[in-house]
Amino acid sequence: MDEKFRISFYPKDASQVKVVSLSRRVCILAACIMVPLALLGVWFLLSGTLHEPSETRAMRKKLGQENGALEDRVGKLDEDLRGLRDDLSRLEEQKVNALMISGVDYMEGEKRQKSSSLFSFFHSLAPMKTDVGASLRRARSISSYLDSTLDLLQQRAALVEGLPTTSPVSREAIPTREFGYSPDPFTGRKALHAGVDFSQQAGAPIFAAGGGTVVEVQKDLLWGNCIRIDHGRGVETFYAHLQELEVKQGQKVIRGQTIGTMGMTGVATGVHLHYELTIRNAKVDPMKYFLPELRMATGTQGAPSGLDEHEDGF
Repeated sequence: MDEKFRISFYPKDASQVKVVSLSRRVCILAACIMVPLALLGVWFLLSGTLHEPSETRAMRKKLGQENGALEDRVGKLDEDLRGLRDDLSRLEEQKVNALMISGVDYMEGEKRQKSSSLFSFFHSLAPMKTDVGASLRRARSISSYLDSTLDLLQQRAALVEGLPTTSPVSREAIPTREFGYSPDPFTGRKALHAGVDFSQQAGAPIFAAGGGTVVEVQKDLLWGNCIRIDHGRGVETFYAHLQELEVKQGQKVIRGQTIGTMGMTGVATGVHLHYELTIRNAKVDPMKYFLPELRMATGTQGAPSGLDEHEDGF
């Protein structure tokens, strides 16, 4: 029995066919070496060992962005330098014209300059170096100012997005009970109604009046399904009698995000939303803090009655 493996190489010239004979033992040994190496390579590939780490990829991306920003600044400085050179050329032309008009021999002046050309070269570079340094300092100052301004604007934007100044209901909703003292629908006695009631069909969406964190989601016997959102700086909003709850406690929400639907849970005489605004532990009229166009949309031109002496802002 032939225990050798033969490998034939066929070149263009058929008379020069080469045959390599390998013993069965050598082939088995080569297979025992190559198969584990191939499996190891496949394992490395699938496990991600050969992939670039996420931290390295993020650092490389960050360095690329910084490099792009530096290239933009260098390009701006190059433009400033070219502008300075153009200004120097114009000044040189004006000097020549002034010398010619005054009758001074310009060529004689050129000879004197050539006699000390080395020193005049360094003297001509001194103001340019100073101007470039000033341009660099000015560019750094402007960059620092723009960065600080951007940070301030981002902080202001985040603060504004958190203020509950938008309506928690759509324009089709009707305000049925305002903030202030009015007869209680169950007892008939005059009492403080610490919020505003909006009526709409069951299942209508309820929106977050401002961005913040959901600090309370519960089913109360009086308020039914209710939600409380903390907007920061002592500002909270409260939504009661909801049919469906679409947020969880601890969840971050943004202005205008749907948090539930209109319902009639708890103690209620009809389908409506009871909406409250609290500023520094004091109940205030939410309608006073709506944007002007929202007041007009809800049919309220001025501040409603009740607690008008409270003048605290956000």
